[in-house]
Amino acid sequence: MPKEQATAPRRRKAAPEARGGEGIDALPSEVLQHVLSFLPVAEAVQTCVLARRWRHLWKSMPVLRITCEGMILNRRGVRRLNKFVNHLLLLRDRSAPLHACEIELTTFHSQDEPQVNLWTRHALLCQARVLSVHLGRDNNSFELLEDLPLVSPRLTRLELCNVVLNDSILNFSSCPALEELWMRGCYVQADMIMSQSLKRLTILDCIFYPNERTRISVPSLVTMELIECWGRTPLLESMPSLVTGSIKLADCDDCCGKEAGGSCADDTCENCSSIDGDSGDCVLLNGLSEAKSLALIAEPCVFILKRDLMWCPTFSKLKTLLLNDWCMKANLGALMCFLQHTPVLEKLTIQLCQAPSSRMGTEGSYNLTGQPFASNKLKVLEIKCEKIDERVHRILTFLSTYSIHVEQINIQQSIGSSEG
Repeated sequence: MPKEQATAPRRRKAAPEARGGEGIDALPSEVLQHVLSFLPVAEAVQTCVLARRWRHLWKSMPVLRITCEGMILNRRGVRRLNKFVNHLLLLRDRSAPLHACEIELTTFHSQDEPQVNLWTRHALLCQARVLSVHLGRDNNSFELLEDLPLVSPRLTRLELCNVVLNDSILNFSSCPALEELWMRGCYVQADMIMSQSLKRLTILDCIFYPNERTRISVPSLVTMELIECWGRTPLLESMPSLVTGSIKLADCDDCCGKEAGGSCADDTCENCSSIDGDSGDCVLLNGLSEAKSLALIAEPCVFILKRDLMWCPTFSKLKTLLLNDWCMKANLGALMCFLQHTPVLEKLTIQLCQAPSSRMGTEGSYNLTGQPFASNKLKVLEIKCEKIDERVHRILTFLSTYSIHVEQINIQQSIGSSEG
């Protein structure tokens, strides 16, 4: 029988070095780094085992996506996440430009917080142009950067979700390139939001102070969205560059039961009493008066838009206007006031969502002029409703009574309507 031959232990083959001309490896390193930037950082780092060429590519990714994907953020999970991200930032190539840093985390316990502020400051030091911090809704008591100001000469876009924001961070005087601010579900604990460079501002479902108004000073703003926020509606200062504005008010503190045909038990209600420090301020309309297109939507109980009409400015550039049920109260005084102060208005849309009520709320005071209509340029009137009811007839009668000529009247009934 042949002698048994001794076999040497097999050596694991080293990962082959990439060679040009074959598949994805034919791409330049800059392109591969761009591709890696679409991955969460944990997955991007794992590509270092693919081949020798990939070993250090992740260190120069232009985008860092810090997520807790596949990780439970209990005490152990938070520690693992902190350790991993901190090591990643230490090993990253400091000479490589950082275009964006995105931090997106689910709920975690306040006693074991991820080091979000450390990572945020690191991104700003690396001159990131886009910074995004999205936390779980249950963590909306997390104070971003605490009392430190936001300082970055290159930051152009900032996204914030479910964090606490104070005066320091919302004073963007040290962010001269910032053009876009997007906020959702944030606690705004600041007297003022201020930026000379901001062009696009979106505030969704945020909570403002209940006792005093936050002022928004953004003179270069082009696009404004203020949608379904809580607390007192912020006061808008002059925005001479504004083109489009969208306001939607629902469960804010500027509500009064009398506006919905009921009663009001709030002793400090501005709608019922003028005893208030800013009762003489126009809150929204003055700041929006330079817009070319506006959508002003409010629930029936909200009074702030109607109250603003006491000091209604002239909307000298406004060509497109969308209103909803709130302008239908009493004798259509709000609608008349707008028509008197919009000399170049071309398209008016009235969106009727609520069922008509015989108790239309308080009439209020309006800044009415002698003429019921300021311009003959109105071309299109759109009425959107579930069904053609007495409110539609009131609008048409109003136009006829004041000899307001409209080239085109469109009445659009929703699909769920029982009529038509």
